[in-house]
Amino acid sequence: MKNRISIGISSIVLIFMILCLSVFSLLSLSDAKTALSFAERHADAVRIYYEADANGQQFIRDFRQAVADGQDAQTAMDTAAGQLFTIRQTGITESGSVLCDISLANGQTLRVELSDDGSDILSYYIYNDQEYDLDTHLPVFGGADGF
Repeated sequence: MKNRISIGISSIVLIFMILCLSVFSLLSLSDAKTALSFAERHADAVRIYYEADANGQQFIRDFRQAVADGQDAQTAMDTAAGQLFTIRQTGITESGSVLCDISLANGQTLRVELSDDGSDILSYYIYNDQEYDLDTHLPVFGGADGF
């Protein structure tokens, strides 16, 4: 009788199961790396927001303290803004309110608007200070003329 090497159905199923588990483990690893990258970007965005928020609150506190010390709105604004490095712009509006723009990342700015005596916060929000130029061109084949 000849010695034959036979691969039974159980061996084929076992090889198939190992192959499937290997593919699923690679997919899980890829998904975990993507989730980690997203979590790191989100953590950076949150950190930047809260740093700007802390600077905005410090501006409000310093402005109110300067007004309480008897300074006028312009001098108090300059005093409060002089202690912060992330201030992009300050100013006094036509209605007399005090503006302070604090730069965030990715073209965003935190705007703080106070009354001239600092008693009221008139607005406190984030806005996009850059226009985004989105590419909407889709290179679709147009026949003999090309794209």
